[in-house]
Amino acid sequence: MVENKKSSLPLHRQIYEALRAAILKGDYGARAKLPSTRALAVQLGVSRMTVVVAYDQLYAEGYLEGKSGAGTFVAPELPEELLQTSKNRKLLSPKNSSATSPPRLLNLSAHGKWLAETRYPDVLRVERTTNFTPFQHGLPAVDEFPFEIWSRIAQKLHKNPPRELLGYGEPAGYRPLRVAIAAYLKSARGVNCDAGQVIITSGAQHALTLAAKVFLDAGDTAWIEDPCYLGAKATLLAVGAKLVPVSVDANGFDVQAALAVNKNAKFVYVTPSHQYPLGVTMSLSRRLKLIEWAKQNDAWIVEDDYNSEYRYGGRPLASLQGLDAGGRVLYIGTLSKTIFPSVRLGCLVVPPDLADVFSVARSLGDFHSPLIDQAILAEFITEGHFARHIRRMRKLYEARQQMLVEEARKHLGGLLELRKSDAGMHLVGWLPDGINAEVVAERAAAQKLKVSPVSAYSFDKNPANGLILGYTSFTEKEIKAGVKKLARILKAEI
Repeated sequence: MVENKKSSLPLHRQIYEALRAAILKGDYGARAKLPSTRALAVQLGVSRMTVVVAYDQLYAEGYLEGKSGAGTFVAPELPEELLQTSKNRKLLSPKNSSATSPPRLLNLSAHGKWLAETRYPDVLRVERTTNFTPFQHGLPAVDEFPFEIWSRIAQKLHKNPPRELLGYGEPAGYRPLRVAIAAYLKSARGVNCDAGQVIITSGAQHALTLAAKVFLDAGDTAWIEDPCYLGAKATLLAVGAKLVPVSVDANGFDVQAALAVNKNAKFVYVTPSHQYPLGVTMSLSRRLKLIEWAKQNDAWIVEDDYNSEYRYGGRPLASLQGLDAGGRVLYIGTLSKTIFPSVRLGCLVVPPDLADVFSVARSLGDFHSPLIDQAILAEFITEGHFARHIRRMRKLYEARQQMLVEEARKHLGGLLELRKSDAGMHLVGWLPDGINAEVVAERAAAQKLKVSPVSAYSFDKNPANGLILGYTSFTEKEIKAGVKKLARILKAEI
């Protein structure tokens, strides 16, 4: 053990670190006797008090023990060993458990068992780190976001935050943000609401979870689109709902088909303005029929309006909630597709007589979203930056979609049928017979492309053979290169 004169650590810490390392390495075995503090001090040429301080730290952490009149010894069991069943024990998990070390009894709740045993793959398929790989869908053009404006607002609020932003806020959300969102939804989406009906959530998934927990008991029936958003499927299954998949055609969610299968649903999840993932729009007649059915049967409709701002042919369609005079529709909005995904802010618009119920439900989770983040967004909206950003992105995304369609026409003819859409952030391309979408997705992933098979979102055992291609987050150069790479993959499958 030699003093390291270049080290910035004090001498006693250097001695402590060296002795601890030697004990863990096995140079000093269990119950081995260490030199006395006086002897070690002489050996190292330091003061005895320096060694005493190092020994005291090792005593305190359980590496050493003393025997009166006998000296200082290495402890028979080290702190690291007390935290595990053996020196080489790894964390118990299905991946590394073995017959010789059976997994411990976890004693989970019914919900915990459900998560552990059956349903987590769907959730993890949706919730994962974003790699911004062409053609991953659902991603905004984050490189085009006006961060200079966002940063200016953030800097002002962080530099001299109002006192009310530093304490606890309303569970329903920061009032100025709720006012701003209510005004925006009224004008842009035809949502009939005021600020008191707006609940600020940590994204759309959180909003859906709140609605499912408030309305559904285990065993209740819920209608859900087929194919559908996997996060919705997993959330409803997590509360124990009995799911009834309902087919989607060119006119969207088929109410008549739902009634033919099960008339007793208590809850309906739909994406009427731009169905996820197929991109079709629910017809007005079906919207009105669904609302009337919900009114007559005391059922609840959850409208997920996840990317309806991006309609390239005329104004965005009015919301389903705006047609509802009976208070049976709850509206979910998200900022992940318009600001950036990591902002983790969204909203849930509820009927006035349910505002308090949902405020309480919100408070029992994480109480409220970060207040300063909410305040930044509120100013961003009220100063007009949000609306301008949406208008600019609408033009950009329309151009990027057109680029994708043109490149597909040049390089994917006969391999993938990809047509222009009037709305959305992705396109669905259809493969010819003989090419399997799931196999293509695997091949594409190996080539650093992200194309999702429609089958991954479907309940149907024989789903349509399609691929989902996002375009909004990718430049012209990335789109062109991605299409050419996809063409090579598809040609190899013929």
